[in-house]
Amino acid sequence: MSDAALTVPAEAAAFVRGGGRDVDTSRLELAAAAGARVTLLDPGGDELGLALHDPDNQRLRVLATPADGFPRLDGALLGWRVARALAWRTRLGLPGPDQAFRLLHAAGDGVPGFTCDVLGRWAVLHAYAPALVPVARQLADAVRGFARLDGVVIKTRTRGGASDVAHEVVGQAPPERHVVREGELALEVHATGGLNVGLFTDMREHRLDLARHAPGRTVLNLFSYTGALSLACARAGAAAVTSVDTSAGVQAWAEGNFARNGLGGGGGRWRFEAGDAVRFLARAAKARERYDLVLIDPPTFSTARGKAWALDRDYPALIEQAAAVIPDGGLLWLAANTHELGSLVRLAQRGLRGRGAVIAQGGLPADYPTLPAQPRDRYLQVVALRL
Repeated sequence: MSDAALTVPAEAAAFVRGGGRDVDTSRLELAAAAGARVTLLDPGGDELGLALHDPDNQRLRVLATPADGFPRLDGALLGWRVARALAWRTRLGLPGPDQAFRLLHAAGDGVPGFTCDVLGRWAVLHAYAPALVPVARQLADAVRGFARLDGVVIKTRTRGGASDVAHEVVGQAPPERHVVREGELALEVHATGGLNVGLFTDMREHRLDLARHAPGRTVLNLFSYTGALSLACARAGAAAVTSVDTSAGVQAWAEGNFARNGLGGGGGRWRFEAGDAVRFLARAAKARERYDLVLIDPPTFSTARGKAWALDRDYPALIEQAAAVIPDGGLLWLAANTHELGSLVRLAQRGLRGRGAVIAQGGLPADYPTLPAQPRDRYLQVVALRL
């Protein structure tokens, strides 16, 4: 049963019939309460699907269509979604003792408005609005059961940003800190911390690819966070790795990750600089420092430097600065985490002024499926260039 029925315009009906699962409600009149279960109808009165009303994000989250064969948005439907998602990750070879991977990726796994990362014996499930929490609890029960986990942390995203995240636990609560594995890497995560746990699972395949290029190279990792990219390079045989991040706290976290992977100390080969990337590059250029491989994975938006940083506006200048410390034959590795940016290659071209050739491009890994009807969901771009 649903709480309400809504006839959507022909354009929205075509979107759902074409596979779309996040219906924009910014131009629709919808009196249903937040979190209401809504039966969607086309202009001819035929049923399109069952959805959750998410007014915070101006979306109707379509969790089932008539082809799915589920008459209600209930535990049976959600369990089916989780089982199918887990079967795909198992086929990819991702589940295993203490492994980290994405189990549910929003609309791509039939659960728009929700994502879930497995982190060893626990999972973190994100609900993208408070109104979605009741369904998130049912989804967490299914995740815990099918994936045989100790517990699931539900984090509720709000418009307050990364610091404004509510959480609750289904099952056993995880410790404040625990260690997960990504292939051969052992990495500390904080499952009950803020929005981010210390590991971005969407970068797994790119960390593996970097290991091909890092041996013998002097590496600079800007916006290094907890050091997963740096660690991948160091483990692969980099001659030296310098990690730069504004937060001294995450730098300590990164040093801990190096130590638990047998790379503590390093005799000066591993440097952890707490500071601003732009200022670091200015000093490096002045000192004529050179790095064979520079990694840049900046935030989309930040005020950490005391003034606003915007990716589309400020990235080309940062790329130009980075290129100044890379010798001929060196590599520049760039990432961007927003669909709003356009082509990262074109952005790199603005900063490199004709220098360099693209040697690789990538995006989301196979455990981050997205729908052809929703191309904006493929947010991640990675580009590697030889200068």
